[in-house]
Amino acid sequence: MNPLLDIAGLDPSQDTPLELLHTILLGSTDITGLTIPPIRAAYMIQYKNNLIGKHFKTLMQILVFHIHEISTPEQFTLIKAAAELCARLWVPEIDDMDDYLAQVEIAVANLLDAFDAVDPLRILTKIKLHLLAHTMEDVRRFGPLIRSSTEIYEAFNGVFRLCSVYSNHLAPSRDIARKFASMDRVKHILSGGYWADSQSKQWVQAGGAVLDVLQSDRGVQRHLGWVSQTAAVPGKVEPKPLRKNPTVEWERSAAFKQWSAANGPSPQPRSLWRLGRTLSAQSGDAVTVSNWVVAKDLQERTVFGRISELLTADKTAFVTLEQFVCSQQLHRDFSWPILRRPNGPEIVEGVRSHLVLPSTSIQFIISVQHDCRMGGCQPAVAGKERQEREETTRDKSLIKHTDDDHFVINLGAFHNFTRLCRVLPRTLTQLKPLFPERKQFHARVSQQARAGRDARRRKTAATRRHNAETKKREAAEAERAAREAEQAVTEGRDLEDDDDESDAGSPEEENDGPESEDELDGDGNVVMDDGEQHAARGRRGRKRKRGS
Repeated sequence: MNPLLDIAGLDPSQDTPLELLHTILLGSTDITGLTIPPIRAAYMIQYKNNLIGKHFKTLMQILVFHIHEISTPEQFTLIKAAAELCARLWVPEIDDMDDYLAQVEIAVANLLDAFDAVDPLRILTKIKLHLLAHTMEDVRRFGPLIRSSTEIYEAFNGVFRLCSVYSNHLAPSRDIARKFASMDRVKHILSGGYWADSQSKQWVQAGGAVLDVLQSDRGVQRHLGWVSQTAAVPGKVEPKPLRKNPTVEWERSAAFKQWSAANGPSPQPRSLWRLGRTLSAQSGDAVTVSNWVVAKDLQERTVFGRISELLTADKTAFVTLEQFVCSQQLHRDFSWPILRRPNGPEIVEGVRSHLVLPSTSIQFIISVQHDCRMGGCQPAVAGKERQEREETTRDKSLIKHTDDDHFVINLGAFHNFTRLCRVLPRTLTQLKPLFPERKQFHARVSQQARAGRDARRRKTAATRRHNAETKKREAAEAERAAREAEQAVTEGRDLEDDDDESDAGSPEEENDGPESEDELDGDGNVVMDDGEQHAARGRRGRKRKRGS
């Protein structure tokens, strides 16, 4: 038994929080605002049965936008429910615990009900679905579940494997332990740790030049997992290199065309400005052109839009934002907020399609996807696939969007989900039960589950009977073939014995004496050559075999 079970006060079912990696995780998509690496769609399709945590994390955030026309309504509801739950579990902070737990409880119930609609018997075979019901208790006790995630430690398996690969395999466990001790020793020394000197009997540390290696060498920092403590300066614009992006005059920029009286005095038309590469938002996000962001306009109102241009000169920086209006109605299929361009009446009332804002007005980045369901977007050939920097004969297809006016805010995205819920109206983010009458739904699903289970049992029993009859028939055929083979062998032996008897002659001939006295020796024994002796031994052996 595990000795931990003898510890007084330890309850593994209560003291072990829900683990996100093993419970939840296990083209034309805009991945900005998702904080995920580029999507390798071909790789995921090829190795669909061997995906890992990062692939599932990617699919949970974007799959709901790409399964229309290839999934049933029940399957779509299941995928959307999983995205809504995961976005609420991958949060670093909780503003209102009671409200958060109420939303998580609805999300868990919706996911379980969606599973019941697809496969009612799944909850009987998947323990992970049962563990989801304890999410609220774990969050109330341990806080955000992302703090107890073991995903980082799972990623360390690659280092462990390399330690085994580079071992001589005479004592692999010892070599791995020594390698890990060596790596920890290096990290301890470079990070300013102390150790006891056996000669001076004092605690010492490395010199200043050694300690400066970790502070100055980014390669060493990356290998040791060092995280820089330098915070990004909100509103700072990093310009593009001048060699490929020369300066532009103010009157030739997009900001000049969209400048309004509310912005105040305009810069000099002939003044030179540099195009920006990245912008540090208030949240610390690195924002680039074409990213979707939440910003504050000149009247401190929350606006949504897409970055069109970044300009900087000296200590001044401006952002040209293509503004979109957040509709008060949810999407028909996703039940998520809709972004659209300002319409005629809104423009008359003063809603501008473009805004020029100070760089410090950008709050954070968000994930927004095109509404391909309403637009009916279809795949279109975009070119040839490239392998090893050369074009192949295979076509590469991407989704061709039919318009650039209608978009959906991705409430299944993990990044900045808490910030997004703070600025959106509660009516747009609050979850609703998938089935208000859950008891009636569960009763109906239970009947379907029992009927399905009985049908599966009958099918399994019929399959087993068929297999048993097949095996019995094959065994009978094998037994009959064995008897026939044995009978054939017996008949062959009888024929061989008859041939031997005919070669040996009759017993009377065998008992005849020698024809002449020269064939007898002095003791009266028959004198035979080697061939005759060999034939005689063969006849005696066959007689003994027949006798036995």
